[in-house]
Amino acid sequence: MGILEDHINNYTRFEQPAVQTMRDDGKREKTGNSLSHYLCDLNESMSKQLNRKMLVELKNNLSNVLFQKEYTYTHVTQFLAHMYESIEGNPIILKALEQIKKMDEYTFAHSVNTAFYSMFIAMWMDLQEQDIINATQAGFLHDIGKIYIPEAILNKPGALTRQEYEIIQLHPLYGYSLLNEFSEFNLEVKRAVLFHHERIDAKGYPLCATDDYVGLLPKIIAVADVYDAMTTNRIYKKGKTALEAIDYLSHQGRSQLDNRVLLHFLNNIPVYDFKAS
Repeated sequence: MGILEDHINNYTRFEQPAVQTMRDDGKREKTGNSLSHYLCDLNESMSKQLNRKMLVELKNNLSNVLFQKEYTYTHVTQFLAHMYESIEGNPIILKALEQIKKMDEYTFAHSVNTAFYSMFIAMWMDLQEQDIINATQAGFLHDIGKIYIPEAILNKPGALTRQEYEIIQLHPLYGYSLLNEFSEFNLEVKRAVLFHHERIDAKGYPLCATDDYVGLLPKIIAVADVYDAMTTNRIYKKGKTALEAIDYLSHQGRSQLDNRVLLHFLNNIPVYDFKAS
């Protein structure tokens, strides 16, 4: 554990890469290495407008899930409210999410979907309320580090080169580093962002962390992340059907993803998910 913690501490001290922004003429330019300098140019009216936009987006996405029990909708609204409250007063996080939305519409929609799936998994596992809130927050923010990944790589229509894939693999570190600047997010949420691509066979990334070190919350995000990614169309591939994804997770997924989390997910998702209906 000490070695991994040293790795995490070292990564959070790394200088973050230069971020690309859009000039008025539509061309991208580098704006330097300071995230706070880049993101804190949000005035009050812009912040309020962005808050409203994101809240509407979250509410609209509720229609993507078929609620079978009346109490479920109440709980979902409650946990989404907690998640949103922690984000709406943080202009840096808001600006980062807006930048992701501009760069890659898929990543933003995927983040919303992953938040819902993560929230439901935590509810199906009968976790405590704070753990459900953490799962929802972490699901929504799990890919926030992709703000540092060049758009050309995020939206590349063909297969990634080895070097490009290695760049993609850095996004959990970047996300952790970003969230680590803020006390609004507890350590469990930050660790979930860092570890959501780790696997139980210790062959995940970015740290090849062992199963006993990762913890439960990242494993919940991992299942939600994989399922939504598999069932969503991308520019370079067509998404699998819900039944195909469920079959994959029921078999091959057991060697990579936490089996207890998978069991709760697979036992419930055919009933609740609009993709599986």
